[in-house]
Amino acid sequence: MEYRIFNSDEIDHQQCYRLLIGSIVPRPIAWVSSMDEDGVPNLAPFSFFSIVSHYPPLVSITVGEKEKGHKDTSANIAATKGYVIHTVTKGWEHQMNESAAALPRHVNEFETIGIETVPSDLVNAPRIKDCPVAMECEYQQTLDFGDDWKTYVVIGKVLRWHVREDLMLDDKYVNPHLLKPIGRLGGPRYCHTDDIFEMQAPYVQPDIAHPNTGEKN
Repeated sequence: MEYRIFNSDEIDHQQCYRLLIGSIVPRPIAWVSSMDEDGVPNLAPFSFFSIVSHYPPLVSITVGEKEKGHKDTSANIAATKGYVIHTVTKGWEHQMNESAAALPRHVNEFETIGIETVPSDLVNAPRIKDCPVAMECEYQQTLDFGDDWKTYVVIGKVLRWHVREDLMLDDKYVNPHLLKPIGRLGGPRYCHTDDIFEMQAPYVQPDIAHPNTGEKN
């Protein structure tokens, strides 16, 4: 079997990007609502999205630069501190894609796309009405990487979850069969998560017992 070899220090930034988004798949999508200092809300999706820590509950989104500066999302979060991450699920994919458009600053994507909102409880940024899962977050820090093409890793703490009642399984877990999350692949490709299977882990996971004490919850 033959393989193509790519050394990261021998290819340009665009090819690095292509290989990363084609190799690290599927990726969850953070649909992020933020608010600027003038009170104008912003909505944008990010698939460079992950868990940093489960206790404290820290999450990260990675935001590329635009015209040698911060995009609205990373600029807003650093300025006003509060934001909301929504889980993108089946039925919301087209609105999510529309919200990725490069609109001018201070344009309200919610109004442009026609997405209804409701006030958040703990942060100024609004929540998407009827979105199955939303996390109100508080900004912690930004890490920046790169020279010619910067990326900003924005880390926040989840303050509150809003999970639709029927999605709860055993009053502990979010039921993935009912949630129907959308995943991001390389290029303009996405996937549905309808084919779900289970395997029992060969170790005690943190949702069952404390990793240091073994105390079960």
